[in-house]
Order: sequence, then C-alpha cells, then structure tokens
Amino acid sequence: MFKRNVFKILALVFFLLAGASYFNSNKVLQKKIVENKKIVNKIISPLKILTPTIFVKGSENPTPTPIQPTATDYQLPNTDSPTPTSIPPTSVPQQGLKVSLSIGGSSVGNIDLPNGANQCDVLSQALAQGKIQSLNMRYNNDLGTNAVYQINGIGKENAVWWGFKVNGQSPSQGCSYIKVNNGDNVLWEYVGN
Repeated sequence: MFKRNVFKILALVFFLLAGASYFNSNKVLQKKIVENKKIVNKIISPLKILTPTIFVKGSENPTPTPIQPTATDYQLPNTDSPTPTSIPPTSVPQQGLKVSLSIGGSSVGNIDLPNGANQCDVLSQALAQGKIQSLNMRYNNDLGTNAVYQINGIGKENAVWWGFKVNGQSPSQGCSYIKVNNGDNVLWEYVGN
C-alpha cells in the first residue's frame, strides 16, 4: 500500500516537472513553478521521514536497512534558466472553423475561427482579420453576455442596438453563449434609430 502511494506521489511529481519544464521560458509561469516547487517539497519531506525498511532474509540477526532517497531522486528543473530544458512540443494541427459574416445586410466575407469559438468571437476575429474597421463590444451586466454597441462606428456608445442571426434564426441567448459551427451564416443587424 505504501509503495503504491509512493508511486502515485512520484507520478504526480514527474507530471508537475514535465509541466514546469514545458513552461520554463515563460516569466509569468515561472512564479507558479516556484510555488509548485514548494508544494512538491512539502510532499517529499514526509517521504524522507516515512522511508521503508528492508529486512534481509536468511541472516541470523536481521538488521533493518532503511532506504534513504537521495537529493538527486527529486531534482526539480532550474527555474532561473531562460532556455527551455524540455523537448519542444510537437504542434498539433488544429481544425478551424469558417463562417460567412454579413454586417447590416452586406457581406464582409469569410471569417476563420478556432474550434470552440462563440458568436462574439466572430466579430472579434473579423476585426483582427481586417474585415471590419471598428468594434465596440463589452460585457453587459443586464444582459449577462457580451453585447455589441458599435460596429464600424454605427451605433451608440452606451446603448445596445445590434442583434444577430445565425443561419437566419435569432438565438434566444447572447453571442457569448452561442457556439460557432463550421459553415454558419452570421448576420449582425443594427436595429436602433
């Protein structure tokens, strides 16, 4: 039982080490690595106290031989080094999504999006890809979702008068909650005066 728990703890330590070495070059994450290092040391310290004892069979006076872990058994990566110490991750090709976007009845073209994007991301990506010139979209507490105040300067800075349809249907929720499907036709319309 003890041996199994030691292996679980060691597996956790190695998992943390692998993650730590992967993110080693990122300065923000280096602080988290230092915090993880403290956590790992808290886990390892009890292991030094609870070392198993081996009894040798066949001896007349069996003497316990404690197994002591060495410092090198639990070596953590150097977080001060700016160079990565791990093998670079292989890039996994991500399938993307492509939707057709129209603003006020005029097509602005196809927008490329990552998997898992929502309908608000369609407008953000349209801005990033140069398909629209400006966007005023922010979280609205009353609606409980991101809301679009202005697209290309049309709209009011503090009033939500933009609505959207996906494949000809008006969703019952805000754009933050509606996931994008590949091939969607998205229409944003200004419904204000």
